Amino acid sequence: MSSQPVLPAPADTVGPVLYVRAAEPGDAELLARWRQEAAAWVAGRSSSLQWSGPDRTRRRLRMIEAGATVLALLEPDGPPVATCSLWHRGGTRRWTAEERAVPARYLRASTVDRAYAGRGIGQLLHLWAGHRAAADGAAVLRLDARTDNPALHRYYRSCGWRLVRTVPGLGSGALFETPAALRPDLPVRELGPIRLPR
Repeated sequence: MSSQPVLPAPADTVGPVLYVRAAEPGDAELLARWRQEAAAWVAGRSSSLQWSGPDRTRRRLRMIEAGATVLALLEPDGPPVATCSLWHRGGTRRWTAEERAVPARYLRASTVDRAYAGRGIGQLLHLWAGHRAAADGAAVLRLDARTDNPALHRYYRSCGWRLVRTVPGLGSGALFETPAALRPDLPVRELGPIRLPR
């Protein structure tokens, strides 16, 4: 019997049914475009340097090839509308040895196509990530965010994330976590096998 908490989908979960599939190398160009569009959107609304650094094409491909990156769709055969990556190790510059000893998954490169923003897709994808993390035996789901993007911090808090601390000297040093929990009633369907790194 699993020791992971089993929770219902939050009552205020909004948005459509999502279909999630593993990303493929051919998706890398789309993900790079979404990153550029998100960076321009943030830059137009704040002084944050979110997603403004050099594009890491090789890292993106490594994450895809490792099985860490997924795409979300609104229809099984529809176009992708969002993405995230789930990694099994936390960076030593951000997370302490004690924190890394706790079973966790690390959310990275979470992006919603700007044309589909504001529909609850990002929150639903994060809930799915927490569900998959729990299914893999993780106790928490973690992420690091830009320290200069308070609007993003407010968004994470509104979705149930807790600020752990801010690491001085790191651009993405705002560390957040949320409990990993099984949520079998989430309106998310996986298309084919999704073998996340372990």
